[in-house]
Amino acid sequence: MAKTLDGFPSTGKLAGTFLWERIINGPVRSRRLGVSLGLNILPPRSKLCTFDCPYCECGFNSPKAPGERWPSPDVVADAVRKTLGFRREAGAPAPDWITFAGNGEPTMHPRFPVVVDRVLAARDEAAPGLKVGILSNGLAAGQPAIRDALNRLDARMMKLDPGPARAVNGVEYDRALLVENYRGLRDVIVQAMFVAGPGFSGAAQEAVAEWLGWLARIEPAGVHIYSIMRTPADSRIKAVARDRLLEIADRARGVVPGSVAVF
Repeated sequence: MAKTLDGFPSTGKLAGTFLWERIINGPVRSRRLGVSLGLNILPPRSKLCTFDCPYCECGFNSPKAPGERWPSPDVVADAVRKTLGFRREAGAPAPDWITFAGNGEPTMHPRFPVVVDRVLAARDEAAPGLKVGILSNGLAAGQPAIRDALNRLDARMMKLDPGPARAVNGVEYDRALLVENYRGLRDVIVQAMFVAGPGFSGAAQEAVAEWLGWLARIEPAGVHIYSIMRTPADSRIKAVARDRLLEIADRARGVVPGSVAVF
């Protein structure tokens, strides 16, 4: 039976989604980061995440593909080094960012802190000054080794989506604990996906008010507000109009010290 949002029967409407095929993806033009080399440190042919968001362009979670392994820190670093070296030799312009993202949650890698160290070393060798960031759901950010690794990066873009957790992120989790985790991160940027689905909207007044309360506690260095622009895992998930996102951004600017942008 097709997987659906919590509490709603299956309609079989699973949308067409995609998985990254390699460790390095791109460079791609990101709405938020300019030209970015995506870094996928998940096992090939697998969608693994501690969230299971119905809006995800990579689809719903799957078991680890048979025979596939987590790429080792040295293999990841070698891919970064070779890609940057090839681009330099070809006279291609340097990207603006290397971004941990990929087919799920990067911090799930069993040797994530070592991967971060190896990637930063490869960056320093091949393209000094190139920034390295991460897109993460933040559930592991309270673990000391993960927190320290995140703080070694140039940017931490961490999830805090408005709306019922089960509906918008596919799992229940303690948002108060997530917020406390973020307070331990350096210059955290909150990334917020606003979507609507059966029985809920992250852009509803109540959901926005709750989200703003969490933002005030985090005191982030920045807030990225956006909605879906690619095919979601569940086709019943819909985008929120840009005009509404701009209204929410104006309210967010009244409660956080950092910049707020709509993408």
